Amino acid sequence: MPSPALGLTLCLVALLCGCQSTPAPVAAASLDDDPELLVAAQLRAEFLAGDNLPKRMDRLVELESEAIKLVEYEPLKLGAIGTAILDLNPGSLVGHRVLQRFYDYVDAPKTASEHSAWADAAKAAMSAGATGDEDAPYNAATPIEAQIFLRSEGLSPVGAIYQSTDAAPLLMMMQGRPERGPLRALHFTLDGIHRAAERGFEEAAAGTEFSPLALMGLLARQGDPAAQTAVGALLASRGRMDDAVGWLQAGSRFDNVIANSILARLHWTRANRADSQDERQAALSESLDNYLQAIALGSSEAMYSLGAMYLSDAFGGDNAETAIPLLKQAAELDNSDALLYLAHLHYAGNKVAKDSKQAEAYFVRAAALNNETARLSYARYLMRERGSGDSRTVAWLEQTVKDTANPEAMLMLGNLHARGVATEQNLRVAHRWYRDAAKAGPDNAEIVNEVAWTLAVSDLSRLRRGRFANRIMTKLMRSNEQARSQPEYLDTWAATYAATGNFREAVRLQEMALQEAIHTDRDDVLDILQQHLDLFLAGKPVIEPAP
Repeated sequence: MPSPALGLTLCLVALLCGCQSTPAPVAAASLDDDPELLVAAQLRAEFLAGDNLPKRMDRLVELESEAIKLVEYEPLKLGAIGTAILDLNPGSLVGHRVLQRFYDYVDAPKTASEHSAWADAAKAAMSAGATGDEDAPYNAATPIEAQIFLRSEGLSPVGAIYQSTDAAPLLMMMQGRPERGPLRALHFTLDGIHRAAERGFEEAAAGTEFSPLALMGLLARQGDPAAQTAVGALLASRGRMDDAVGWLQAGSRFDNVIANSILARLHWTRANRADSQDERQAALSESLDNYLQAIALGSSEAMYSLGAMYLSDAFGGDNAETAIPLLKQAAELDNSDALLYLAHLHYAGNKVAKDSKQAEAYFVRAAALNNETARLSYARYLMRERGSGDSRTVAWLEQTVKDTANPEAMLMLGNLHARGVATEQNLRVAHRWYRDAAKAGPDNAEIVNEVAWTLAVSDLSRLRRGRFANRIMTKLMRSNEQARSQPEYLDTWAATYAATGNFREAVRLQEMALQEAIHTDRDDVLDILQQHLDLFLAGKPVIEPAP
């Protein structure tokens, strides 16, 4: 992906105004005892610490940009360029890979091997203490070096965007496409570019603050697709749709899947806001074109999104024959949202044949990919089907609780242990999870209602805890006016009183539930509410299979 020289000249100083930010290097792990790795790391550090960094960085980016154009088809020209790169930055991954390519081409295997070893050392220095995740990015001097690193991982670059965080003022996220499998995202700090820009700015405009975001704006104006995409995304987040589209279209000219994906969503939003049918159709067409381009670049997110849009009749007509293959294509690339969608479709028999076994297989695959929603959906599926379940189910939910303290995951753990689904039945553990769920979500009406109902009416006598159920439900209903207007919640509240033997209050609340259902035309619940009222009038609690 092309990346122009910085061009940190005085005439551009006015573009670089904003908040002061100090670059933070990636925390390095031990360099062990590898001499080449240690030297490579030292050489890279010396390049960034040397004098005249802005000028040297301009020249380095210029040389690297030229090298990347020649590396495949004109390798004979790489000798001089690679040497010039290493003269500037002896620890450059790009320089050593370029010369490796040159010496391979002129049949000098020994020298090619030497540069290969130094390239490996440079790559190791870039990745010391890092994983490529956003919170542990690799350290690249330039965007071209990040691209070479990406290619060395067996990935073809298909998009990039700049970001700025407190830990890394100038961060590049690159999407890479493997020969098989889903796209991978690797993050790189561009510490060299950032330092060069900051130093050049300080020299040209002493006393004026430097902003990484303004630097992105400068790079965008110079034609950097990652910067153009970043500017477009920022403008979109501020509601400046037209300006955002212009920058994103510029960023998408070099096969940038990130720009295409954002454009697809923006045009979809514009279609929904259109004042006329013609405007809507034009925006839908633009959205579709960008989704298709993102799909061509390997985006499983675009496959899933477009498939879901087809099924929602966004483009009119029945598009299931197009939608289902897109969802399956995304699922084959381990897109957990597509897997979950297919699970629900097969379970309901919607647009596909009803198949509980296939639905469960999709649920499990989605849950195994750390999709929190899928894990909760799978647990609910198991409770409905009373299946044996995957042996990992409880561990998945426990990890969700650990990561997010999600009260619904706690509730599901209580249900699974209560019935012995996907685990051994253990009512003591079930009680603990129910209490934890109520404690974690005391204002979550759905969670409290479900816990209270289960502990008030369960056919498992040793599971029932009427007083606790009544206490948490009473607290919710007295503080939540909206809950007091729901017949289902009033029904639960009444059931908790019946569970404690207070049938007088149970009857009073149940009559309120019936009145509310009649008032709101809730014919779907009238019969069950009347059945419960009859029980309370007869001095009997509700007992039913729960959970």
